[in-house]
Amino acid sequence: MKLKPIICKACNKEIIFNKERCVHIEDWNCGTFDVDSWWHLKCFISAMNRDLAELEKKASIMLDQAKLVYSKLPKEMTTEEYII
Repeated sequence: MKLKPIICKACNKEIIFNKERCVHIEDWNCGTFDVDSWWHLKCFISAMNRDLAELEKKASIMLDQAKLVYSKLPKEMTTEEYII
């Protein structure tokens, strides 16, 4: 009897256990098992870093825009003055 092939959740390709590294995730809801998934390790790492990379790109764009706005402010608004 041949076992059903395990398919990667990200790339939808078969995971070959004796040749590839993989990740097994189980989702439990208050003690009740919901679902599990299998991932190639590279696919899992890529998926976990995707949101962060997109967020970093957006933050970089916003920072560039803020620098542009800041550079156009009058000098009085960009210098700090302390009176003691």
